[in-house]
This record gives sequence, C-alpha cells and structure tokens, in this order.
Amino acid sequence: MNTDLSFLTVVADGPDDYVIGNGETFVHVPAVAAAVVSALDGTRTVAQARERVRAERGVDVDVAAFVGGLADAGLMRRPERRPNVWDRIRPRQVAWFFSRPADVVLVLLTGCAVAAAVAEPRVRPGVSSLVWPGSLSFTLAFAAGSWALVLLHELGHVAAARSLGVRAELSLGTRLQFLVVQTRITGVWGVPRRARYRAHLAGMRVDWVLICGSACVLYVTESAPARLVMVICLAQVVWQFLFFMRTDVYYVFANATGNKNLMADAQAYLRGRGGGARRSVRVYAWFVVVGRVLGLAFFALYTVPITVAVVRRAMGELASGALWEPVAALVVIAAGWVLYLVILVRRFLGWMRNSS
Repeated sequence: MNTDLSFLTVVADGPDDYVIGNGETFVHVPAVAAAVVSALDGTRTVAQARERVRAERGVDVDVAAFVGGLADAGLMRRPERRPNVWDRIRPRQVAWFFSRPADVVLVLLTGCAVAAAVAEPRVRPGVSSLVWPGSLSFTLAFAAGSWALVLLHELGHVAAARSLGVRAELSLGTRLQFLVVQTRITGVWGVPRRARYRAHLAGMRVDWVLICGSACVLYVTESAPARLVMVICLAQVVWQFLFFMRTDVYYVFANATGNKNLMADAQAYLRGRGGGARRSVRVYAWFVVVGRVLGLAFFALYTVPITVAVVRRAMGELASGALWEPVAALVVIAAGWVLYLVILVRRFLGWMRNSS
C-alpha cells in the first residue's frame, strides 16, 4: 500500500535541519528524514521509499519506524480545525501591506516623522504631555485606546500570516502578570525562515506606522488623540523588546539563532540542567534574569506615572466640587488594578504549586 505524505510541508531551516508539519504540528528532522517524506508522495510503498533513500543518500533508514514516529506526533493526518473569520482573508488582499512599495512609503513616513520631531519639540512623545479635558474622559479613552491599538497590533500579525497562507487565531493570554491579546500562528513554521520575520515583525510595523502618522499630525496641530496614540504605540514597541517573555522580538531572536525551544533551553540552563548549551541560549538566559528588572522598569516608568497623573487629576476635580466623573474615573482605575493584582496573585500561587 502506497503511503502519501505529500500534504506535509518540508522547509529547509539550516544545515541538516528541516521543518516538516501538517499546518498544526511541526517537528525538526535531519535532511535524510526530509528525503523520506519527499519520497512518500503517494506513488511508493514504505519499502520502495526506503530503497530510494538508500540509493540517493547512501543511508538505510527504517522508514516504517519513522512513519510510526510521525503518527505518534500526530503528523499522519491533516488537522481538523473549525473555520474562523480570519480564514476568509486571502493572501492577495493583505500582501500589499508588506510589499516593496509599502516599504518605501514607510521609509518616507519615518523621515517625515523624524523631521517633524526635530523641527517642532512639542511633537516629541512624553507621558507628561498627555492632555485631556477630564479624568474620566482620559481614563476611558486610554483604556479603550490601549485595547484598540493592541488589537490593531495583533491584526498586523494576522494580516502577515494570511499573506503567507498561514492560519491565524486571536485569543487572550498572559505575559508574566500582564493580560495580553495574542495571535497564534503555529503554521508559520511551515514557511521559509526568512519569510517568518514578516509574521513576527508585523505588529511593530503597524505600531510604527501609527507612531509616524501621529507625529505628522502633531506637527500640523495639537491633537490629544494623536498624542495618546503615539504614547501607547511607543510603549507597545518598547514592550516587545522585553523579550525575556515570549514577545515579538523573542520570536525574531529565536528564529535568527535557530533556537526553536529558546525559552525552555534557557530555563534549563539557569536550573543547571543545560550543560553544553549554545552561546545564544546562554546569552538569552542571562537576559531572562535581567529582564525581570527591565519589566519592573517598564511598569514603573509607564504604567505607574499615567495612573498617578490621572488619580491626581481626579482628586483635583473632587476638590473643585465635581463628583460623579472623578469618582467614576477612580472606580475604573481601581477595577484595572484589581484585575492586575488578581492575575499577579493567581500566577504566583500557580508558581508556588508547581515549585512544591
């Protein structure tokens, strides 16, 4: 009976390193294993594939055992996945955003933004420069704006994935104690390594377009929404460089160094179980340690100052006789902090249970 593995993708990922997968599950194999998969294209039996690989590669591979291993990994069948709304996006509908002409436009927009910031100091970003008529309106605008801009960031990943023909899924998740929106694009392992950068960097590409566009708007006129967009998007870009978590930059670094299990390898190294770890793993492991400090710095220099500024404004409004708007603003702020603390405590308790 002929065995057909032609539905599996086979992508060269480095010297004697190939990625094979069915769109959902991917494994790394040497070149001879990739040759076996190519031989099993539905026109040969397992025995015939073994003979072909032996003739071409000079290696006798137990193809039956290899096929059994693929079955154990869940690779012998196409994944059954319910269609989602993002599946309707065709590659040609979004590929233009990542085209060479789009790159040229982005470079020109960046030049305009830099020129605006140099020529007009008020264009330059800063938390203290955020201006809004009232504490409640600012709190609601900041909360809604943050989530909307995070969604746009993730939609950039979705667009990049779909432009490569890869399935994308959006969900809520956590990075350390932070609640985040995340995009699952497992199928990106089925495209060449260079193409993966498009998917990994797409969110920051969207952020940068909005930052530069906001700078150009602020050069022409003072706009509270534009300034809010600029500050939030800049914070999102900075956040991605805290790649002691699985941020966009983490995946870029892992892809560039060829470390498919970078986080797990680094954690094993730090626990003393990663003897002979690659240099990139050792470097990243110590960044994981330092990164905890950087994460606190991000929290202290971005989240706390904005919260303090809005609370002061609300208290000032209360002192001047206003009531429901500043109280509502304080309630919204308190709710956000309660959510943050609940997530923090749950993660800490989970860590304690796993450590015991």
